[in-house]
Amino acid sequence: MAHTTEHQYPKQNIKPIKKSILVVGGAGYIGSHIVKTLFKNGYSPVVVGREIKKLPILSQWADCYELDLPRDIYALDEIVKRHNIDTCINTAAHTAVGESVKDPVKYYHNNLVMCIQLLNKLKDLDVKNFIFSSSAATYGIPEKGICYDTEKNLHPINPYGKTKLMIEKILQDYWTAYHVRSISLRFFNVGGADLDNEIGESHEVETHIIPLAIQAGFNADEFYLFGDNYNTPDGTCLRDYVHVVDVAEAHLQAVRLISEKIACDSFNIGSGKGTSNMQILDEVQRHTGAMDIVKSPKRAGDPDQLIADISRTTEQLNWKPINSSIDKIVQTAVQWYKHNHRKDIN
Repeated sequence: MAHTTEHQYPKQNIKPIKKSILVVGGAGYIGSHIVKTLFKNGYSPVVVGREIKKLPILSQWADCYELDLPRDIYALDEIVKRHNIDTCINTAAHTAVGESVKDPVKYYHNNLVMCIQLLNKLKDLDVKNFIFSSSAATYGIPEKGICYDTEKNLHPINPYGKTKLMIEKILQDYWTAYHVRSISLRFFNVGGADLDNEIGESHEVETHIIPLAIQAGFNADEFYLFGDNYNTPDGTCLRDYVHVVDVAEAHLQAVRLISEKIACDSFNIGSGKGTSNMQILDEVQRHTGAMDIVKSPKRAGDPDQLIADISRTTEQLNWKPINSSIDKIVQTAVQWYKHNHRKDIN
């Protein structure tokens, strides 16, 4: 029976039969889907993070430790030894681009300093496999809007993207100096929800277009569309959307390959296709009915399109986005919203 505990550890006399994977931030939107996918594929996830008790279903799939890193960093000594861990997935980060511009110190402290402290602790504990949740924000504004993960001259345009790229560079140095293997997965626009409708996207402050559009559609609220004069077929910007279940599957592949075939590399995790904001809104309205779309000026720094080239990911990570059609992403997100907001739907 899995458990949640705060600095209360059983004796070190249990050796797991299944391979244990440490998931830092496993109670988050993406992290929880990774945990479920690992469990379903024969692994034993060990979750460390804040507010784990808010997602009680995690205890069905993982051993859970509610800790506040880096304050409780020394608690990892006991956890790593007890579960015989040699691989860590780190999904813990602040992710709001706009907030990172307004409050960069929050992002440099949590996304950069905390991750370095985690890396150093894991290195000292001889955990030499590290899978990092990176971001398409590392690219900034690429030429012609296509992001190639072979590109070395990256120029992120906000503190959030800068923290992700800094960690990727640090991981390269850790491989050279300490032989810490790493795979950085650069997420594009992650959406959708668990295919069994057990977990999904739910943020205290929502910034993502799909859940915001679903909320606006069901509640007959206004939806602010930023920009309708981009150089795209319908005038709204094009983005690459990838289903959260496919993102979890990419982490599973990374776990399988990191100790054998990949030493230190970065891969794009997207669909390889562009979907416009208006296409998103049209798809959402198929489920919710019409919403009041308010056209607003486009935001500074928003490129016409950002689309992943996933040719290396498909070949070297042996991964394909099989659930990432926009209709499936929206459909599963709508199902999750209905499940959690029955009283709020008009």
